[in-house]
Amino acid sequence: MSPRPWCARSRASAGTFPNTYRRAWSTHSAGASRLTAPERREESHMALMITDECINCDVCEPECPNDAISPGEEIYVIDPARCTECVGHFDEPQCQQVCPVDCIPLDPERPETREQLMEKYEIITAA
Repeated sequence: MSPRPWCARSRASAGTFPNTYRRAWSTHSAGASRLTAPERREESHMALMITDECINCDVCEPECPNDAISPGEEIYVIDPARCTECVGHFDEPQCQQVCPVDCIPLDPERPETREQLMEKYEIITAA
């Protein structure tokens, strides 16, 4: 199977990953109505989810420090039992930072406080 031309991993491994790739997608959501990370953190915490806008580019899975992201039937999925929004590891969810199509919003069906996320982090890392 040949590498998918839109896949960041295939471009990176081929040595042709453009330096402007991050810059190009980072402005993708400049006019979007989604909250910025600091605004979102002030409001609430929730597990993250991957929407059907996912292009299966493979960049989010290795970024998750809790191994909460895995390939699903059609798109990548996030295990809410393992997702801590990177609390305990990083200041921002790493999957959201690298997603080229901005398809990883909060899961409104799974509200959690920062304390709950920290407890989940402690349980996961203690194992």
